[in-house]
Amino acid sequence: MSLNQNPIFLTQKRLVHRSGVLAAILIAALIGLSLLSGLIAYLADPRGFDFRSPQEAGKMFYGWVIGVEILVLVIGGFSRISSTLANERKAGLWDSNRLTPLKPLDLVSGYWFGSPLREFYMGVVLAVIGLVIVLLGRLSFTFWLETQILVASTALFFGLLGVLMGLTFTRPQGLLILLVIFIVYPFSFIAPSRMLFNFFLPIYGIAHLFQDSVDPDDDWNRTPELFGLHLDPVLLSISLQLIIGIFLWRAAGRKTSNPFQSPLLRREAVVLFGILVFIQHGLLWGLWRGQFPILVHSQNKFYDSESMLPMVQGGTMLLGLVVLAFASPQPERVRVESLRLGFKNLGAIFPRSAVWLALVLTTVAAVALLMQCFLSIAYTWKAYVAAAGNLLEFFLIISFLLEYCRLRFRRRALGFMALWLFVLCILPFILGGVFTTSALGDMSLLSPGIKALAEQFTNNTPGPHGLDLHVADENVLLGMVGAHFCIAFLCFLLWRREWMRLLSKTSSAAPAQ
Repeated sequence: MSLNQNPIFLTQKRLVHRSGVLAAILIAALIGLSLLSGLIAYLADPRGFDFRSPQEAGKMFYGWVIGVEILVLVIGGFSRISSTLANERKAGLWDSNRLTPLKPLDLVSGYWFGSPLREFYMGVVLAVIGLVIVLLGRLSFTFWLETQILVASTALFFGLLGVLMGLTFTRPQGLLILLVIFIVYPFSFIAPSRMLFNFFLPIYGIAHLFQDSVDPDDDWNRTPELFGLHLDPVLLSISLQLIIGIFLWRAAGRKTSNPFQSPLLRREAVVLFGILVFIQHGLLWGLWRGQFPILVHSQNKFYDSESMLPMVQGGTMLLGLVVLAFASPQPERVRVESLRLGFKNLGAIFPRSAVWLALVLTTVAAVALLMQCFLSIAYTWKAYVAAAGNLLEFFLIISFLLEYCRLRFRRRALGFMALWLFVLCILPFILGGVFTTSALGDMSLLSPGIKALAEQFTNNTPGPHGLDLHVADENVLLGMVGAHFCIAFLCFLLWRREWMRLLSKTSSAAPAQ
């Protein structure tokens, strides 16, 4: 079904036009024309400006246009879509639309392209003015085309993410995406061509296009490498957005057809997690080429290498947390299945719960981490065991607590899950700062793996005696991993008690049916 025949798109288009688009278009035009007038003033009288050439002036003014476009299309489009869906779900309009003969993906595409039309009109105005600036600044048309394609693909990607957020959460999540960007993105500036997050936002690809000369010490100008293979940053960004967008598209369609179903199938969750983790490690692979931490490639010595792998370890944990939250089944689904199939023991719960998924995610992440140190494993095996064990315990604890909170607290599960995560992960760091001791911070679930990988950089001299691995500290880290497994066991007992309680209710209700 085309968009012009899609009633959801036509309805959203009518609502957008009814609320008014002229003011937004005029605001975008005034911003763009202000920047264009600055370039015209420079071309008329260059003496009042510090630019060395029309090309430099054109890039500066066009860069401001691109920045406004990103704010309007990416941030504004995401917020508009997620808020529209959340509000229509609250008003009951979403459920009534689901009862129509429209296919689920037609519903998704109607909101995806219809809700952010106001932002789209603003983006078109800015893009046209940007083209004029590019031509007046004597820049190439392909430069404008590549930047606009990258901005458009990013807007579509985040718009689809906004659809999924609107279908999952009952409140608009515009502030959430801003919070994630402002918290996560500054860390990626340490090594822009090595951090995966940069390729989901268009900033790195656009900055690469804006560079005039190749500087081997300028990471914004460096071509990214995936397992040593040089790739075009714009093509890599679009490819990543397309691949992940396919998963988001399927998840949105599945959530539309059945709101009580997990948006991600477990096999899709594993594949998605594996793609992201392996690509991230592939971007880092050129630093050590399998010999972490002994070898640091000579062309990459300007990196702050001490923080690279620990950051990736923390990002892997965060990604696993998100995947487990979206892919784990709701307890009521398992309860209905137990009533239908008649199973009454925990042995049938394991393959249906998030615990199995946690084990698979740990295996994938451990294999990806092994690629960084498989040639130096004789010197780093304790650090590797601590990092891999930390991943295992973290994912197990998250899966146990997630299902426990859903079984125990139901609608309040999200709040209690956040409380548990705060106590186990964040509170130890706060107490460590209050009492000025790192020992309390080491008790956090996040600490063992991150600290084990960071401690490897105390002395980068090759050899078993020259490489100072702090064996005593690593033994302490392994002990912390063991202590955290005790916490995992306690969480398992809570998880088991709640599931047994649910199964007992199921067995008592079965004869009545």
